[in-house]
Amino acid sequence: MPDQYFAEGPEDFLPLEEVLSMPGLDYIRKMVSGEVPSPTVQKLMAYRITQADEGRVTCRGTPGHPQTNGYGGIHGGWYAMMLDTVMTCAVITGLKKGQTQTTLEFKVNLIRAIKPGTEVIGLGQLDHIGRSTGVARGEIRGAEDGRLYATGTATCFIMTPEL
Repeated sequence: MPDQYFAEGPEDFLPLEEVLSMPGLDYIRKMVSGEVPSPTVQKLMAYRITQADEGRVTCRGTPGHPQTNGYGGIHGGWYAMMLDTVMTCAVITGLKKGQTQTTLEFKVNLIRAIKPGTEVIGLGQLDHIGRSTGVARGEIRGAEDGRLYATGTATCFIMTPEL
């Protein structure tokens, strides 16, 4: 099985028609297995999707100096990026062929600071998927100690684009 890899440019992504030809879970699993590229932002933010099951997505990451704020702590936007990824990808696992989604809104609660160099696990769980919306929740926990660092909720808009 190939290693997961990241898109270097727009030309690396599958054409939308090809993405829409498969259920969402299959598409996310292809990212995990390295059959299709993962979004470049995950490489920049030092995390990657590690597992995808129906209604559930896991990421692992180790934020470091490039993800810090002016005070040397991990920037709040990093927490938001990881949570948006696991929550929206959890929604994607519930999509049928021909559907796509986008985040309508999400909320993040920062519980405690992640020290640079700390490995964490993000978990997204699908709570609801309907004709027009999907709802998911997420959390970030320490990989070593299981401590809770952040929680979140997201609502996504489900679309069936005309090609």
